[in-house]
Amino acid sequence: MTTILQNARYSFRLLWKNPGFTLVAIVTLALGIGANTAIFSVLYASLLAPMPYPDPDRLMVVWSKVDGRTAVSAGDYIEWKRQNKTFQDMQAWTGGNFNLATPEQPEMVGGRIVTPGFYSMQGIGFFLGRDFLPEEGSPGKDHVILLTHKTWERLGSDRNIVGKPLRVNNEPY
Repeated sequence: MTTILQNARYSFRLLWKNPGFTLVAIVTLALGIGANTAIFSVLYASLLAPMPYPDPDRLMVVWSKVDGRTAVSAGDYIEWKRQNKTFQDMQAWTGGNFNLATPEQPEMVGGRIVTPGFYSMQGIGFFLGRDFLPEEGSPGKDHVILLTHKTWERLGSDRNIVGKPLRVNNEPY
């Protein structure tokens, strides 16, 4: 134990006599620890943390790769769902930007087009309103919209917004 204390005292004496080296060593350690912490935080949030859904280990993403692009056509999805004997449920989604007409001015918002049952499959509840009905996945009956909380706030946080018409990409919803 005495040797360890002597070595520690000697190390601190050398560091005290060389302030330039000491500063570089401390800054290097701080940058290294900070970078490692930042990288781990990003990796944890994106890859390691459990998804905020019930039974996240039971969710799977399935796609096809054609000509270097990963996409599933509506026809493929319908056929996969019809032939499915493996999965408890299958739903589809695609993302994009949409032009939302707001009282002030139109604005671009990010969104998703999903099949009915997409949110209930994930166990997602709703602040206001309801999930899509099965028939709302049919052409002609598909002009129903679910708003994110952020978009609802942008539209004035109107608790009576359910059932009111909105225009998305210049079409009524």
